[in-house]
Amino acid sequence: MNKEDVIVAIHGDDSGVGGRYNAIASFNNGLIKGFNDIGVKCYSTKECHEKSILPNIAIAFNASGLPLWQNFLNNNIINIMWCVDSLFYQNFEIAQQFASYKNFILFNSCSKDTEAIKTYLPKLIQGYIPGGIDLEFWKKQDTEKEYDITFFGSIDDYDAMIEKLKNTMPELVFKLMMEFCEVAINFPHLSLWEIYLLFKKQMGIELDLSQFILMSKSISYIITYKQRVKMIQALKDFNVTIFGEGPWEKYITGNIKLVKGGDIRETVSLMNKSKITLHSQPFHLAGGIHDRILDASAVETLILTGQNTTLKSEFGNSIEFCNPVNYEDIAQKAEYYLKNEDERCAKAKEASKIVKAKHKWSDRAKSIMDIIDT
Repeated sequence: MNKEDVIVAIHGDDSGVGGRYNAIASFNNGLIKGFNDIGVKCYSTKECHEKSILPNIAIAFNASGLPLWQNFLNNNIINIMWCVDSLFYQNFEIAQQFASYKNFILFNSCSKDTEAIKTYLPKLIQGYIPGGIDLEFWKKQDTEKEYDITFFGSIDDYDAMIEKLKNTMPELVFKLMMEFCEVAINFPHLSLWEIYLLFKKQMGIELDLSQFILMSKSISYIITYKQRVKMIQALKDFNVTIFGEGPWEKYITGNIKLVKGGDIRETVSLMNKSKITLHSQPFHLAGGIHDRILDASAVETLILTGQNTTLKSEFGNSIEFCNPVNYEDIAQKAEYYLKNEDERCAKAKEASKIVKAKHKWSDRAKSIMDIIDT
């Protein structure tokens, strides 16, 4: 398929303006520009409709544009569902609905979900592709680094979430969920699928599809929120600023400051003003690259995060890693890089070079065209 003959339609018509943490608001426009950058004509589905343009390929982030999918598939147009979260956390039923179509493709942002998807949806055509970044949106600014350490993200009251599970789940199911949580907290390199396989091997536990989805939806964010709190609380004696929503005050003490509200465009400036930004990999994004990693790298802000094989493989030593089980070394590393500006900036610049070389939306667009051509 010659790229000059291809027309791509991106479901959704976002303006790029959304909540501070709604990064998906900028994905659509970024991917449209990415295709155009490699010489492939690309529009939103709205523009295709207005101009009576018939695309060859349609792409949706998560379930955007869902009412149009059936029509595209019926007209032999490739329709790609690009999940930016684990498919087992949300939208599984939608992928299941279209899995038998030969022109329906799933792009999975969580590489460690691949085997689970093969097990539960063996007919589905799928592949792992992480998200990308719009370098016109995430620009390095000539500004002072006024924040020592920042974290961008929210939490919910995970104690209340656990209590709700306890009151609504059968006792044995609740007990199993808490055992899964315990393993995840103590072995943060394991995905839900890998934890399940351990329980299956050691205890003979079998989870059917509905049970596996229930497990994912019930505990993924409990684990994620606990990890976020643990990481940030380990830096309670530092000047840490959290830009996020939720009951952080319940779980954090010390010098940590909480700022609520804001817009994604403001986040670009705030990330630029950060000397170090923290990242805690969401549990349901196992084997994936979170957009905050790309954002911080693009604007040359040093990332401090828990040990992660995917990020280590992609970014090497340009990201600073710490122990994600107890964060016993995170304070020492934060102090070192706050005091050693030259080293901090050198690592951040190296991460920026990596992002600009291989993680742009145009790189993702090229990968998609390579997949379609095969």
